[in-house]
Amino acid sequence: MPSHYAEPEVMQVRSHRRQDVARALAWLAGFSAVALLVVPKGLSIFAALMLVATCVALPEAWRSARERVPRAVKGLTLAVLVVLAMSAFSAWASGANLSALDNVSRCLLLPWCAWLAWVTRVRVSCLWYGALAGLLVAFVLSIMETWSGAPRAGGEANPIVFANAVLVLLVVAVFARPARTGFSMQLLLALIVALAVVAITLSGSRGALPGLGLVLLMLFVGGAPQHRWRRLAMVSGLFAALFVALWTVPWLSTQFRLDQVHADVSGYAGDQVDQPISARMGLLTVAWGAFRSAPLAGVGVGGFAQRVDDSRYCQQAPRHFCGLEHAHNDLAQWGATMGIGGIAALLLLYGAPLMIAASQVRRLNPDVPVGAAWTAGMLVAVYLISGLTQSMFSHALSASAYVVIVGLLLGCALTLLPAPDRPSKRS
Repeated sequence: MPSHYAEPEVMQVRSHRRQDVARALAWLAGFSAVALLVVPKGLSIFAALMLVATCVALPEAWRSARERVPRAVKGLTLAVLVVLAMSAFSAWASGANLSALDNVSRCLLLPWCAWLAWVTRVRVSCLWYGALAGLLVAFVLSIMETWSGAPRAGGEANPIVFANAVLVLLVVAVFARPARTGFSMQLLLALIVALAVVAITLSGSRGALPGLGLVLLMLFVGGAPQHRWRRLAMVSGLFAALFVALWTVPWLSTQFRLDQVHADVSGYAGDQVDQPISARMGLLTVAWGAFRSAPLAGVGVGGFAQRVDDSRYCQQAPRHFCGLEHAHNDLAQWGATMGIGGIAALLLLYGAPLMIAASQVRRLNPDVPVGAAWTAGMLVAVYLISGLTQSMFSHALSASAYVVIVGLLLGCALTLLPAPDRPSKRS
């Protein structure tokens, strides 16, 4: 065979090999991102694998130019750039250091991960298997910390952040699973929920409970419409029983500090803000004052801590409250620091992935609420609920988990879309 005929075939074989290597690296990156989510510095392994996978995939994608980048990836990129531009302007206007943009700059990973998952055609199974491993790791860590005498499990991190990470793993493990409904899958789901519930309970985080309730509600009620009202009644009874147990079982009440709620709320009336609930109420008061003083631009990224220090709660002896640097509420934090523009940026950061996921769900029309698009939408919903009691983007782990996992999920879903959104080869 003449060499000029054999050369294109050799190049095509090499191209396929590079694509297979990039897909394998992307699979390992996705697996490690969730499997090591609660391990200290665990995401560094994901970062290394993602960078190598990008280096392998990018030259071939650039040279061939066979496929059009989906509009969803372009939309995510535009949304992230708008959020970063607004945050950078706020930091510049308020004279904050560049370190104030550390967590929000991680949002660049959102379109990057979506593009990588799309271009490598990686399967969502990498995230599902990783979530199973991650839940087991979180369960073991929480048990070990409890046995060592720690009052609240946190995986060497903030117990609230740890609980939110476990909640992320639960969402991926439940909704990214294969669409099977046999006994073995039901048994596995029961084990998944049990691992997550134990880890969250040992963390003592009350803020994770609403998100946990949402996941369980969708797990029981979602899917086929047959007997949906019966399942809804069953899960309502289960929630009522759990609520009663939280208030009446002494160990559970102490673990979640529910026995202190009344005294905590009453203490706020006397400007006592050293307890979790009263501190959050005080922070919301400070955030509202900061927003009212500058509704258009806020007090600037990185400026909220100074507002806390200048508040009436810190005029006397120094207290734990005075060292808090964020409002423990997404809307309050972004509104206080960047004003109306910050609220719009937050809505964009959550709204853009949610709209893309909803669009993909409508296009794919699954029979049961499973798959990459469903998981991405549920993850955004859980973050929205968790944001009522926590500033999710004020913590590196929570911010990284959101942009990485949602990006990968949306990219995986894009590979399943029918034409015309699914890229096609040029003639």
